[in-house]
Amino acid sequence: MKEKYNLSKDQKEAYCSLMTGLLSMLRIRLGMTQEELSKVSGVSRVTISQIESGRAKMNWLHFTALMMVCNADRNAKEFLYANGLLDDPLLRFYQVSSSQPQLNVTVDPEIISFLKEYITE
Repeated sequence: MKEKYNLSKDQKEAYCSLMTGLLSMLRIRLGMTQEELSKVSGVSRVTISQIESGRAKMNWLHFTALMMVCNADRNAKEFLYANGLLDDPLLRFYQVSSSQPQLNVTVDPEIISFLKEYITE
């Protein structure tokens, strides 16, 4: 069985801080407005705006939601890697063993619709 890898609170805060500094460039790299990133990530547009402007602090839930969006875009992953965000500890944390049970995930139909429109544009 694969060993579970955890991140400390300090490591999570450091990742959130690094992502905060990269968020506006990352969003532009994704080719998304704040509203579009909000729709696909589940993080409100106001929160994204406040994080980008330094008026709000990114938390681990925001970080994880944004990483899920980035995971679907090769350019975003390359950007995060080049800027030191996709490092070994974070990659080990997100690895899922093939022996783990499959998760049944329900995706909001609005997100699926938005992604279909976004991908076909």
